[in-house]
Amino acid sequence: MKGRPLTAMALYGSLTVLSVLWLVPVAAATMISVIPIEQTRLGWWKSGFADLTIDNYRRAWEQGLSQYALNSLVITVGSVAVTLVVGALASYAFARMDFRFKRITYFLLVTTMIVPVQLILIPMLPWLRTLGLSGGGQQFLGIVLVHTAFGAGWAIFMMYSFFAEVPEELLEAARLDGASHLDLLRRVVLPLTLPGLVSFAIIDFVFVWNDLLLGLSLLDRDHQPITVGLANLQSPHLAQEDLVAAGSIMAVLPPLVLFAVLNRYYVRGLFAGGVKG
Repeated sequence: MKGRPLTAMALYGSLTVLSVLWLVPVAAATMISVIPIEQTRLGWWKSGFADLTIDNYRRAWEQGLSQYALNSLVITVGSVAVTLVVGALASYAFARMDFRFKRITYFLLVTTMIVPVQLILIPMLPWLRTLGLSGGGQQFLGIVLVHTAFGAGWAIFMMYSFFAEVPEELLEAARLDGASHLDLLRRVVLPLTLPGLVSFAIIDFVFVWNDLLLGLSLLDRDHQPITVGLANLQSPHLAQEDLVAAGSIMAVLPPLVLFAVLNRYYVRGLFAGGVKG
């Protein structure tokens, strides 16, 4: 019995040390973002309160990061919304309906999770041009559809268990009152599976927001996301560590705020499958 407290203390101690180590680069980026670049090159750890400034954030925002952030918001919100709708409808169908080729269809959709995006990136380019989604504002629709295609399998895989655990008695009672499948989904299933939906939305938001490869490959400069904008702040001939650090801090704020606001739903969603009854 005495060994268990010691093991727990060792575990928590190790996790604390790892957390502190993980926070070191975050603290460094934060400090670099609020001091002049001259002081950064002398050593950010030598800075005092007198050196602090928010001018780096203003300059990064004015050098185009504002447009990149808006592009990211459009792409991410659109992708998460469409993927949630498609995933919820498909998960309900797989969990609560019977149809031909159900198992093989589910298997094929879930296997899209293991397809590397690099494998089909080049073939996607002519497809988008053929569909008229490679120019102007239509590029947003094109990349939203691509993110949806890659996120749908994960959405179905994650939300299926939540939909399957809804008590059949509730659905049967609603059917006796004349509820259709759409009514069951909207009025019974979705309210009960809200933690699962929110958990997926947070994960998908972070994934799409942090995407660099698709944004760089499928979009022109006027429609690229903030991850590409951060890369453009730095060049081989112009070192702007202060602006890159400020832009990086601004880039992580939306996912961080989203997680903080929806944290209670996220935690409930993570542990819902582990509690029975």
